Amino acid sequence: MRARKLKDTTIKTKTGKSSDEWYSILDAYKEGNKNHTLMAKYLRDKFKLNPWWAQIITNRYEWNRDLRNK
Repeated sequence: MRARKLKDTTIKTKTGKSSDEWYSILDAYKEGNKNHTLMAKYLRDKFKLNPWWAQIITNRYEWNRDLRNK
């Protein structure tokens, strides 16, 4: 399953938050210019996401914010 093709309803059902809610959380966290690894770890530690969902949300965030190479 490709991270960018997941429906927002699936993300909200599986994680308890919508993509926009996760993006706001990561926007606030990234203010210190955090990298992908630190953002995914933050989601695991603070929000108790399993590693797979932490990676998916971080990847989607980076695509949404144009932080990944196309």
